[in-house]
Amino acid sequence: MKLNCDLGESYGHYQVPVDEAVMPFLQLANIACGFHGGDPLHIKHAIALAKAHNVTIGAHPSYPDLQGFGRRHMVIPEIELGAILQYQVGMMHALCQFAGTRCEYVKPHGAWYHDIVANATVRMATFRALQEMQLNLPIMLPATADTSALQKSAEEFGITIWFEVFADRAYLDNGTLAPRGIAGAILSEEAALAQAKSLIQSQQVVTMSGNILSLKADTLCVHSDTPAAVALVQQIATLLPSMSE
Repeated sequence: MKLNCDLGESYGHYQVPVDEAVMPFLQLANIACGFHGGDPLHIKHAIALAKAHNVTIGAHPSYPDLQGFGRRHMVIPEIELGAILQYQVGMMHALCQFAGTRCEYVKPHGAWYHDIVANATVRMATFRALQEMQLNLPIMLPATADTSALQKSAEEFGITIWFEVFADRAYLDNGTLAPRGIAGAILSEEAALAQAKSLIQSQQVVTMSGNILSLKADTLCVHSDTPAAVALVQQIATLLPSMSE
C-alpha cells in the first residue's frame, strides 16, 4: 500500500504549509490544479518538491469551487465537466513536462471524487474525458464496500482504478466517508493512526456504528489540512515496509 497526500493547495495568501514537511515521507503526491486550491507558483513548487524526493505526481482536479475548496456538489453539463477535467489534467501534464518529470495518475478532489461513486452520469463523463486525453492515466477513487459499478465503468473506457482509503476520516457502513459535518467524521491523531494500522495490516476499518468493514485498497491518504497531518504522515510511513526499508 502506498502513502499519498493532497498537496500544492496553497494559493495567494491562503496557506496549507505542509508540503515540505510531508513530501519526504510519501510515495504519491496529489497536486491541486487551481480550481479548489493551488496557484501557478505553489503548483510549480509542489511539482519541484515531488521531483526532488522521487515522489510520483498525480493531478488533483476539482469542480470550479475555489470559495468552497471544491467540497460543494455542483451540477455541471457532461461536456463542460469533461472540458474542466481535461483543462486541469492537461495543465498538470504540461507543467510536469516543463519540470522534467511526469504526471502519472489523476485523483479527483472533494465533491467530484464522491460524485463519481454516487452519480453514474458524472462517472461516465469523467471517464470519457480521461479516455479522450489518451494519456493512459489511472484514476484514484475510494475503496467502498461495493466497487463493482466503478470497475465495470472503468473497464468500458479502458481505465485503471487505484482504490484509496483514508487514515484521518471516519467511515460509514457502506464504505463511504462520514460527511465532514458529522461529529467524529475527522479523526484525532491517535484514532487516525490506529485506523491506518488496521488498514495497512488487515485492510479493515471500524465504522462509526462499530461494524468491521473490509476495504481492498492500493493507497492510503492523509489530508494535508488535517490538524495532525505532518505527524500522521511521518508515523504512518514507518508502518509501510516499502517506506522504511
